[in-house]
Amino acid sequence: MNRKLSNIITKIQNSDIGRRMASGAFWSFSGNAVAKVIVLVAGIICAHILSQKEYGEFGMVRSTINMFIIFGTAGLGMTATKYIAEFKNTQKYRVGSIYCLTNGFAVITGLITTILILALSNYLASVTLNAPHLVNSVRIGALLLFVTVMNGAQNGVLLGFENFKARAVNTLLGSIAEALFMLLGAYFYGVFGAVLGYGLGYIVLYLCNLFAIRRDLTRFGISKELLHIRKTDLPLLYKFSIPAALSSVLVGPAYWVSRTLLVRSDGFSELAIYEAANYWNTIILFLPAAVSQIILPILSSISKDDKNKFWKVLNLNLYLNTGITSILVLGVAILSPFLMASYGDGYRDSYFVLIILVSSTIFSVASNVVGNAIVSKGKMWMGLLFNSIWALMFIFFSWLFINRGMGSIGISCALLLSYFIHTVYQFIYLKLEKQK
Repeated sequence: MNRKLSNIITKIQNSDIGRRMASGAFWSFSGNAVAKVIVLVAGIICAHILSQKEYGEFGMVRSTINMFIIFGTAGLGMTATKYIAEFKNTQKYRVGSIYCLTNGFAVITGLITTILILALSNYLASVTLNAPHLVNSVRIGALLLFVTVMNGAQNGVLLGFENFKARAVNTLLGSIAEALFMLLGAYFYGVFGAVLGYGLGYIVLYLCNLFAIRRDLTRFGISKELLHIRKTDLPLLYKFSIPAALSSVLVGPAYWVSRTLLVRSDGFSELAIYEAANYWNTIILFLPAAVSQIILPILSSISKDDKNKFWKVLNLNLYLNTGITSILVLGVAILSPFLMASYGDGYRDSYFVLIILVSSTIFSVASNVVGNAIVSKGKMWMGLLFNSIWALMFIFFSWLFINRGMGSIGISCALLLSYFIHTVYQFIYLKLEKQK
């Protein structure tokens, strides 16, 4: 066993792709894991500082701001990652252009989104949140949102440069700042202070990312003279950024519609069962998500003529991610009766929902890996089509199974089936592309 492990380590060390994937996976996982733990602990402490009602208000304001962040950042980071990774060693003049393009577009979308929330702040506080006294918290969140949109583009730039270490360290520093300022703000100024502290953490992250990007630009020989937008790169917004943004935005509404169908048919009790099981989906997907972040820049950097290398990296990442996910799914499935019972008597007999739901993560992870390969080839409109089909399938199967009286099991089966089909037709498309 030790000899086999030693041989594997030696192969990784002797392989450029292996070293890049191992380094990226280590930093992506370690930085995100520690950062999530820090924010989680800070959230628990914050819940003790604020009253239960105030903590709920803070959560609603934060989730509302996060919803707008998705609209503001979707597509920008992915554009920077794909094209900076592709050109950083071959066409340096385009790297400076794409960096300026994505950051410029981030400024525009950030301003539009911020102004939109400020204009709607009274409506969001009074009608959507049903809490008019939170209007100032929504407004401060809107002002800080601009920085978070910029961070979305910055993260894509760092991934494009494959600077996984800087991204992990910066995420950790930003999370520490977020936790500290959030707790101090909550202690002295309540909900308003907690929202302000939450945003200040992103300002720290923005500054850390800015310094890291400047170092990367110097490291790859991107001089100030190259930092301007080239007209020939503007079509990338239509070709890549817009369909990438639309693809990202599809996910939330699809889940929302399916949950709404479940509530209208079976009530909030069935939704509670689904949400309890879905928590373990999030836990399982954390590790594969951290590993999969490294695949897009690596695939994008591989020469288009080197198909064998492309497929070798893709298959390696596919086996690694689905293998890790399968092991985690098996463990959760075995423990499912105990895990669901831990939520209370009303959940005790619903462990089959958990088994079905976590099984869907295997295909979710596989489709994400294959989807990244499609993105690396710049086929974003095709990717948007595939994601649209997935969203429609998930909603249709949810409606079909829920109407048959299957409740939370039905929506879980809908997710499993839609991701399975999604994976199959994406992989068929990629195979056909390989033959061209």
